[in-house]
Amino acid sequence: MVDVAVVGLGPAGRALASRCAARGLSVLAVDPRPEAVWTPTYGLWVDELGPLPGTVVRAQAAEPELRARGVHPLGRGYAVLDNAALQAALPLEGVEVRTGRLDDAEVSALRGEARVVVDARGARPEGLSADDPAPMQTAYGIVVTEHDALPALQGAEALLMDWRTDWSAEDEPRQTPTFLYAIPVGQGRVLLEETCLAAAPALPVEELRVRLRRRLLARGVDPGAIDRPLDREIVRIPMRGRDRPPPDGVLAVGTAGRGGHRVTGYSVAHSLRRADEVARALAAGEPPAEVDPMDTAERIREVGLRALLRLDPRGTLELFEAFGRLPRERQRDFLSRDAGPAGLAGAMWGMFASMPAGARVELARASLGPPALLRR
Repeated sequence: MVDVAVVGLGPAGRALASRCAARGLSVLAVDPRPEAVWTPTYGLWVDELGPLPGTVVRAQAAEPELRARGVHPLGRGYAVLDNAALQAALPLEGVEVRTGRLDDAEVSALRGEARVVVDARGARPEGLSADDPAPMQTAYGIVVTEHDALPALQGAEALLMDWRTDWSAEDEPRQTPTFLYAIPVGQGRVLLEETCLAAAPALPVEELRVRLRRRLLARGVDPGAIDRPLDREIVRIPMRGRDRPPPDGVLAVGTAGRGGHRVTGYSVAHSLRRADEVARALAAGEPPAEVDPMDTAERIREVGLRALLRLDPRGTLELFEAFGRLPRERQRDFLSRDAGPAGLAGAMWGMFASMPAGARVELARASLGPPALLRR
């Protein structure tokens, strides 16, 4: 019997396997491609790096902005991670690594080999399906040179969220809202990504591609850079994490354990921090605390997700304009997966209270009332 078996070596699983091994536990890790370098773009706030070395940062922006009705500097450094360097900073020395893709029954069967079995296979271990009805964040992005990105950034160092509606040819669009995520990714390159924060069913990637092209052309980006980018990225994130509980007797972490943020989709910083907590508990012979998907903070985030799924572009603009006016501490509470219910409720109340009266009515209706009809 080994002490811990970790299934899945994405950021959550690899961090946990590495931390457990560093604390002297015997660890078995199973993954379909254990040697592969992760391909998604992972970002987090610089103050969330914790004990990780600076080498894991591929690029960073000292003053990212949010744009809605106005311009809002966020006053907080934002980092894009170097995936290969992050994996090197989470070594698997002393870990027994197996290659394989396990289903739920096979994960459960590992209880015959390990005292604790951890599922870190992600929100959809069987793969994403086009007809998934769950709320989903989707994005389509292109990587261009810093020079080609200048018209899109419009003077900003980076845009965490740009909710302006120049993705549409209409003055007052009624379709599902999307925003531009524009961040430096190192080596003189910038990622320009059209993102649907949440929709159910998911907003199609092809629609996001069309919107991104329209937005960038409206801002004067070279059509050749748009149509022949240096790289492309597609993102699909189930906002509520896995659609069913983990197998019996198995601990789930990362998005498999619903460790993602229901409003923003962020999960990496939480996964890295939780790996330290779980490893510490296991090394002490204590049962690690499990994430409760229905605790008070998660119930509050669920209200936020419900609003996002129902607000039209105008209501979403007002919501994030209000977010931009929040004190920095409250912005952190809203964005952090680890914020407690008091801070989170304070952030959401602050946003609601600063919105115009008509927008408050729409937000209340979106959060609590019947669903609005949005054109796709």
